[in-house]
Amino acid sequence: MDNYQHRCVMPFHHMALRPNGKIYPCCVYQEVDEHRLPDDLTTAHPDPFNHPYMTELRERMLRDEYIPNCQKCYNDERIYGSSMRKDVYHAGANFGLPEDDTLGVVPILTNIDMTFSNVCNNRCRMCQPSLSTRWYSDARKLGFEIPSGVVARNSIIEDSDLSTLRYVKILGGEPLMEQESLKRFLHKCTRSQLGVLFVTNCTLLPDDETFALLKECDVTVNLSIDAYGSLNDFLRKDSEWDTVNYNLNWYRNNFPKVSVHSVCNIYSVNKIHELIEHVNSVDENIFHDVVLIGGPPYMQPRHLPEHVKEYLQNYASRSIVQYPRNEKIFKLIQHELKQQGDFKEFVMHDKQLNTIRNEHWQDKNLELWNLIKEEYERV
Repeated sequence: MDNYQHRCVMPFHHMALRPNGKIYPCCVYQEVDEHRLPDDLTTAHPDPFNHPYMTELRERMLRDEYIPNCQKCYNDERIYGSSMRKDVYHAGANFGLPEDDTLGVVPILTNIDMTFSNVCNNRCRMCQPSLSTRWYSDARKLGFEIPSGVVARNSIIEDSDLSTLRYVKILGGEPLMEQESLKRFLHKCTRSQLGVLFVTNCTLLPDDETFALLKECDVTVNLSIDAYGSLNDFLRKDSEWDTVNYNLNWYRNNFPKVSVHSVCNIYSVNKIHELIEHVNSVDENIFHDVVLIGGPPYMQPRHLPEHVKEYLQNYASRSIVQYPRNEKIFKLIQHELKQQGDFKEFVMHDKQLNTIRNEHWQDKNLELWNLIKEEYERV
């Protein structure tokens, strides 16, 4: 794949399914400007994998064309040298891609990102009602649109032969809120040949049957934890750190492969090292991936005042040296802090949600609050 600037194998073997039934060619594929996905590329389509949009996309990939919707991978490669389209061929990775089709020639669906619904027990600050039913009450007060249905019928899951699947990424909502659906799905798969990336917010544990089915697969449990201690509870509203930490240790003790996934945002940009150190204290061999938030836009660190950005640039520079295994996120932070922002935009959205939830984050990240307090209170 290094010989190609834009070509990616994922659309030849993969689809990403969302709670509302919408389908994307990849989990990081973005809808940008006029490059929108067709309305009928959903699980209601009789054959979404061979939808005309997917066929045309594959033809463009074979020609190594620039795809505007693939900006995230292009940007990641420019900033730190790798991306999703390259990571799928990382040594030791198992993404269920056919070994004889490394460049994408014969379309065959062997890999899916799958979610059963948007049912969730958290209302994370960076989330939205389409991905969490717990967000509904806040969304109504904010004037957001509420999804018409909780669960989208999934024709691929309900009607397809799943015995040829070789890799699945299981998402939510929170998938452990849908354990009956999860069990029905796993029973249809060839579990001895199935790689599973199971993504959970680390607030719940599987029941005995779900646990047994997952253990029959080549499973990696991916724990979504965004900060250490009470700051994580603020960002992932309705979670409790003591429970999260207990479950982190439980998963590490009961599954051979556990990873942690964290999203760096404006509230946590100066605290990433605390979570890195905590995860290392649980097990230094845990793979800990920290990514920079894509949305909502107001939570991007670029919106901080300029003097705070300068302070954080120094923090990121020191952290690259101190945490070499996690240098990617600190390089991304450095790049992010060079972007133009609007502090008033952050303050407006922050105050609005703080009022609705009757909360504030200042005691969760006192260092950052002290840095921005004067400017914040003038807005």
